[in-house]
Amino acid sequence: MTAMRPSGSGASGEYDPFSPAVLEDPASAHRKLRGECPVHHHAGFGEKGFYTLSRHADVAGFFGDWRLWSSEWGQGPIYVREGGLKSDPPEHTVYRKPVTSAFTARRTAALEGWITATAGDLIDGFAGDGRADLCASFAVPLPVLVIAKILGVPASDQGDFKNWSDAFMAGQNAADPAVQGAARAEIDGYFSGILARRRETLAAGGPDALPDDLLTSLLTAEHDGRPFTDEELLPLILLLLVGGNETTTSLIANAVWRLLLLGLWDEVRSRPELVDAAVEESLRYDPPVLGLFRTNTRPVVLHGVEIPEGSKVHGLYASANRDPEAWDDPDTFRLDRDVDDLRRRHLSFGVGQYLCPGAALARLEARVALRLLGERLPGLRLAGEPARVDSFMMWGPAALPIAWDAPA
Repeated sequence: MTAMRPSGSGASGEYDPFSPAVLEDPASAHRKLRGECPVHHHAGFGEKGFYTLSRHADVAGFFGDWRLWSSEWGQGPIYVREGGLKSDPPEHTVYRKPVTSAFTARRTAALEGWITATAGDLIDGFAGDGRADLCASFAVPLPVLVIAKILGVPASDQGDFKNWSDAFMAGQNAADPAVQGAARAEIDGYFSGILARRRETLAAGGPDALPDDLLTSLLTAEHDGRPFTDEELLPLILLLLVGGNETTTSLIANAVWRLLLLGLWDEVRSRPELVDAAVEESLRYDPPVLGLFRTNTRPVVLHGVEIPEGSKVHGLYASANRDPEAWDDPDTFRLDRDVDDLRRRHLSFGVGQYLCPGAALARLEARVALRLLGERLPGLRLAGEPARVDSFMMWGPAALPIAWDAPA
């Protein structure tokens, strides 16, 4: 793992998203792309390489046009049919409906008390120590516990969930699909067992015998007059598991890191009305997902560059979120931006029908985290260099050393 660096250290030479310079400081590399090469081809991945789009208008249009920029061959750099939410309409719409029902505003708001209590219990576990790794002690377990509760699986398995999702995300760095497939097989095996046991319960006692959770909703949902099969449900569960913990962990850790790094933590701690602004500006400035991939269904010419049909193309949320054509003073982290405007225009949760269904839940977890950490850990400060997560598509700490004034 590399260390995370604040923006501006500079990145020179040909853009290589896997290089240490870009991994440590993607924002500087993205600035260079926007200015000099808004459509870039990286040949050093697989047989065909992939293209990268970096300007806000291009990236927003890219994710808004699924007929041209298709998800059918996966949202990562490897050509793979994942299905479920990682597909185009109408299939995408079929799978999205039962998922969004679990993340309505009412259901999300109802979780706030439980999330607050769970976050408080985690802090209780290390508050007296004076030092901790924020990720290991708090930012990792909190989202895993939340998504475990929503799915309806044992929280005691949280360590396995994290290890599996880390391995799955790290596999996106490899051109060989087998690397990521090995991690996916473990997740699929675990949830196949749970689904089988639930089907037995359903057959013996009917729907009322099953717990009221997302897995039950998925298991009892139908399309075309039949229930979903394991082959249809497992990719969806994988996305919920990985998306429900990796990205929220990075959101929480990124926000704390940036606020401490810039000397803004005490301002947010003492003015709770700034928490929403801090969360949204963190999403804009340090998006947990740097970007996702699509595959074009016909040849495209953009900024004078021809992108052949069937190419893998990377739309960079992170670069779009700092495009000076779209934002005033984009490379400054500011707490005075309009929160509603930030929510409307940053791309960190996706665009249109591909907007992340768990966005409101992630925001809620981040708000609760910032508020409780500010209340419970006086004198919070950085205590070392953070280490970066091991994925070129993600941005966030894998480890974040912190210290505070523990009671004597």
